[in-house]
Amino acid sequence: MAVVNIRMDTRNSVAKALLPQDIELNILAIELFYYACASWHPKGYMTAADDIGVSVQVDQITFSNPFDIWAFFKGIPVGLATEVLDRTLYYRVEIERRSAEAAKVHQSLISDKLDNLRKANELRNELLSSGTDPDEVTRLLAQILSDQGATLEVRDVSQRKSPLR
Repeated sequence: MAVVNIRMDTRNSVAKALLPQDIELNILAIELFYYACASWHPKGYMTAADDIGVSVQVDQITFSNPFDIWAFFKGIPVGLATEVLDRTLYYRVEIERRSAEAAKVHQSLISDKLDNLRKANELRNELLSSGTDPDEVTRLLAQILSDQGATLEVRDVSQRKSPLR
């Protein structure tokens, strides 16, 4: 079972704050990453994803800087999650380049976040109904992570520190 952490340094984000859209996008990024892992096939053929249901358990959300979400991916081996993440990072440089060119005004930032929300929800619905290309999922996930200034890391459940309660 893989443990996933998505982290966003809000002080270094363009908005310099944690926006409500950031929270939703980071949670959607975890869900899309799970779907990319669940639908991953070496030959790249499309299959419909099952609803996330109990397959992902959000263990901890820390509303501080950095903003953190930890989740357990039941049934997803660490090796597979790492392979999907490696494919996602391939797109990060191009997305960062486009983001730097496009992010001139604060309003365009909000517009980009809303557009990513729309795309992520559409892609999520498509995954649930009929399946989609895993590369399309990883491209959108890379765009969301890049726009959010977020990082996503995968760990083995045995390496996860127990949360402070």
